[in-house]
Amino acid sequence: MSSISSLASNTPAPQPVGNSIKELDLDVFLELMLAELQNQDPLDPTDNAELLNTISQIREISANDRLSETLDSVLLGQNVATATSLIGTEVEGVTDGGQPVSGLVQRVAINDGQPALDIAVESKTSAGEREGEVAEGDYNYEVVWESEGTRFSVQVPASTSELGDEFAGSIRLENLPQTDTPKKVYRTDRTGSGDLHLIGSLPAGRGGVAFTDTVGDAGLGKELLTGSRQVIRFADSVTIKLNNVRNVQTL
Repeated sequence: MSSISSLASNTPAPQPVGNSIKELDLDVFLELMLAELQNQDPLDPTDNAELLNTISQIREISANDRLSETLDSVLLGQNVATATSLIGTEVEGVTDGGQPVSGLVQRVAINDGQPALDIAVESKTSAGEREGEVAEGDYNYEVVWESEGTRFSVQVPASTSELGDEFAGSIRLENLPQTDTPKKVYRTDRTGSGDLHLIGSLPAGRGGVAFTDTVGDAGLGKELLTGSRQVIRFADSVTIKLNNVRNVQTL
């Protein structure tokens, strides 16, 4: 009798993928064996030794499948435990699109069999890429907009001493809220106290998620921030995969 890999030409059966019998799926292997037995030459049936060898191969494939499933379950459990331990921790990583993000881990979900972290990314500051006239010091920013008759704002503190050697007279405000109405940006002088002066504006929608301040104290606008507004703590939710975490910030 011929080997299992050569069936009768008139018998439809799934074809194995790859060059090794160990690469076959168990169900495919069983279908192949049953098809071979059903179509064997009755005058030259499979002998016992060959049948035992076939069964041994089936057992090996089944054991490999069970081992792979067990290892996958153990690995998933370890990754979930690792991801869960990061809840409440500040992490840095990248999204699937390659965008670097950092924020506080809020919760863990399983996406496509892999742990994913939901991160709260708050508004923050960094050194601007452009040169400007912002002097070294401590500043307070407030971004204000109106929605359905109510004024809202987000407050963002900034200290040039924390911006590193890249600071060249400009400060970038990042991850600001996306709003359906325009936003105004106000700032104090270098002491971080006193009145908030208008220094610029942002359009409505997606275009207003970042703002770069290049204005020195002498260039602060005459319009001051006055009146009541509802100050909110804004944090955008971003999801990254556990294996895309690049750094865990410990206190």
